[in-house]
Amino acid sequence: MLRNKAAKKSAVFFLLKMSNTVLASVWSFLLAYALVRIVGLESYAFFATVIAFASLVLQADLGISIRLFGQLRQNFLHPETGSRDALGSAVAAAFASYSGIAVLATVIFGVMVWGFDLGTTQYHPIYLLLFAGSVLPLPWMILRLTANAFDHYVMTEAIDCVRRTLLLVLTGALVIGLPLMVYAVSFVLLWLVALAVLFVMARKRVAILTGHSIRRGFTVLRGDLQGITASAVLSLSEFLIYIHPYYVIPMTHRDAVALVAFDMFYKVTRFATTAYLTVSETVLPHQTRAYHAGDVALLRKMMLLGFALASVPMLGAIGIIGIFGDRFFGILLGHADVVTPEIRLAICVMLFLMLVQTISGAMLAGIGRLSVLAKRASTTLVAMLVFSAFSGLQTISIEQFIAGYVAIYAYEAFGYFWSMLMLFREIGRNAKIPAASSPA
Repeated sequence: MLRNKAAKKSAVFFLLKMSNTVLASVWSFLLAYALVRIVGLESYAFFATVIAFASLVLQADLGISIRLFGQLRQNFLHPETGSRDALGSAVAAAFASYSGIAVLATVIFGVMVWGFDLGTTQYHPIYLLLFAGSVLPLPWMILRLTANAFDHYVMTEAIDCVRRTLLLVLTGALVIGLPLMVYAVSFVLLWLVALAVLFVMARKRVAILTGHSIRRGFTVLRGDLQGITASAVLSLSEFLIYIHPYYVIPMTHRDAVALVAFDMFYKVTRFATTAYLTVSETVLPHQTRAYHAGDVALLRKMMLLGFALASVPMLGAIGIIGIFGDRFFGILLGHADVVTPEIRLAICVMLFLMLVQTISGAMLAGIGRLSVLAKRASTTLVAMLVFSAFSGLQTISIEQFIAGYVAIYAYEAFGYFWSMLMLFREIGRNAKIPAASSPA
């Protein structure tokens, strides 16, 4: 399998993605472990809310990054499709906008924290720094996907791997006594350095990042309003599906422990998504090549490979949560009863559903089938918001809330899977038309 250059490159990319997945997951839980012991369980709930609020800012991307990736990838594989200069201008406009939004959002957040005296006063500067570092992935996304569209995905993952490794070392130091302020400053600096390195290295390799008009880029983006609308609906719906409980639970459950329980549910399931994306992004270059070349057999093979590889972290996570979950969360939070057996069961079910959703959806998004995904995701979001309103009126337990959340999510997961099956049916039907009309 490693006899050719492309296969070796894919193997290196997969190893880097796996490393980043592990680093991100360990960092997330290690940070929770450190914060709970430094600031206490009650204050940790507000720190989790700060990071969740920063995640809201990332949705300013509106799915434009993945939309541009699909167009750039098609142009890279088939240069005769679309204008590379126009796409370069669109990338420049998006990068400039995202950088400005990240700065503006940080300023607004700082005004809110000090103006309304949110959280604990002594932690206000730390809230601001953690928020700033958490919104910097916004300009990072457009640079990363642009480089990936031109097959420089190993470079982007290597840079991110170095950043995550250093961040994990800092978080370990936080556990053994590093001042929280020093950690927060370093968190921002690591992101700024990574952004600068990626920009410089990508600019040397991808000519599309040089010499383009930002004003023209906005014109190009406006001209693709229909595609961007679909990507925006998909992006916002997906984000709100995952994050809205952070805003609902504090209004329906006065006990901060309920929010901490959901935060653990979220962190484990987001680990799953990261692991599944590691697999899907590894096979995506091969899937897009197969799709645009009309190679149905290879596309089907890559999809099956994606499901098989993603099953490995899923089964591992289910084993850990199902068998050792009480010890795991007990050590992490210092309270074994926060994540109950019912929540652990819901986590295991969610791990399977997210595999189905992620592997199916990533391929469909990568080839530009955003509108069908947007319809599924928006319908799921509406159902979840109705359920959240119902849960507020009925004051149900956090276990019941999470169980309902998982049940509704199943609709989206299997909806994505069905859309993938319909795509294969469509491709197969189109492939038979020329064969039937040609002479034997």
